[in-house]
Amino acid sequence: VVVTTTTTTITTITTSSCSSSNSSSNQEKDRMEPPPLIDGCDIPGWRKERLIKLSQQQQRILSVLNIGASSTMFRRESQWTVFYHLWMEKYCEEDSPWFGMKKLLLDRNTVKRHAQVVYYDDCKQMMKLHDQSSRYVTKFAMEYEQKNIPAVILGATCGWKSMPIYNNSNVGLESFAASNDFTRGSSSDSGGGEGGWTFANLLSRFSNVNVRFSDTHGEMMALETYAKYITNLEGLLDDSPLGIYDSEFGDEDSPTRELLEEYGVPKCFSPDLFDLAKIDNEDDSNRPPFRWILIGPERSGTGMHIDPLWTNAWVTVLQGKKRWMLFPPETPLREIGMIHGQPQINSATWFKKYYERVTSDDWPEEWRPVEVLQVPGETVFVPNGWPHLVLNLELTVAVTHNYASEFGPFERMWREVQQDEPVFANKWLAGMKERRPDLVQIINRIIR
Repeated sequence: VVVTTTTTTITTITTSSCSSSNSSSNQEKDRMEPPPLIDGCDIPGWRKERLIKLSQQQQRILSVLNIGASSTMFRRESQWTVFYHLWMEKYCEEDSPWFGMKKLLLDRNTVKRHAQVVYYDDCKQMMKLHDQSSRYVTKFAMEYEQKNIPAVILGATCGWKSMPIYNNSNVGLESFAASNDFTRGSSSDSGGGEGGWTFANLLSRFSNVNVRFSDTHGEMMALETYAKYITNLEGLLDDSPLGIYDSEFGDEDSPTRELLEEYGVPKCFSPDLFDLAKIDNEDDSNRPPFRWILIGPERSGTGMHIDPLWTNAWVTVLQGKKRWMLFPPETPLREIGMIHGQPQINSATWFKKYYERVTSDDWPEEWRPVEVLQVPGETVFVPNGWPHLVLNLELTVAVTHNYASEFGPFERMWREVQQDEPVFANKWLAGMKERRPDLVQIINRIIR
């Protein structure tokens, strides 16, 4: 994907499917898929699963809209206003696979093995380590980080300016605290929050700011352009629409840096060992990416993966809903779609192809996944080494951090950091020598 931005901040996306150099095999494959939406300029394979089906009426509408190769999606949007409502309200195929899948995944009763649920105020309490160090760590670090098991934390967003206000009784911590009921049913549209980091509010504040929609290739587009994409036909029909994964929103020179002041790292987690690499309160520019703002419409998400450098992660949803699958570290990766040398399967397609199998009674108990239906105000803890994927069931806004815990496999972590991030590894080692000599002793044993 190549993204170019004009002086009028209108961004267009062009892809290799516009080229005539495709192989005959690819052309034959493309003929079996739904046709491109925008003048032939489309990302190959993004609708091959037909999660949203194209009806004959839709095909006729597309032929009317296709007015020439010189026109782009965003410049033609004004011509689509009338057609859009007809499209979604009258012609949308109700038997499209996505609608049944979404209904299933929004039903909390389908969660067979839910992550343990804990209250923030309880799990941030300090406890003395059972060793000779006389150090204290949080209850959460002792019971979840040390045991390396997933959890859902309620109440960690109290006091966050980023947390919207919801009137829906099914959204947020308040209803859980009142009823102590963790088996709540799915709520209605959680996009009705006010203030905070709703997508509408972020759009009003940062419409002209370029945001990164993948750390892999680093392409960017203006937030207002992304809003057009997810609300028009291109994003509405993609099997897995583009999502924003911006790891630079908090950088010193970022126009969105103020967002760092609107949330905080929950105090229930152990200190981030990578912070030891900081000297004299310097910034985080020398460490690997570790924090992201995540935005995506329904069917977007993150495919099956294991977080890098043996780090833990936490993810807090501020708007929308996410469905999680987390597999024990001993699960064979091939069995859950992580096949070496093959592209990552997008999360919507994964649920279509794998979900029934991995939740069946025939699936080995030792590989059985932990599932989460995450709503606004909830924080999911992802332990190191656990393969996992996430699917957005609605337009979703979240914030996430990865961090290095002393309760993780420190030897493996050090080896991987030294191999993949050698410059950072040297700074990290210098920081450990000054502030955590006990960890240096472990490294010295590794070197011997």
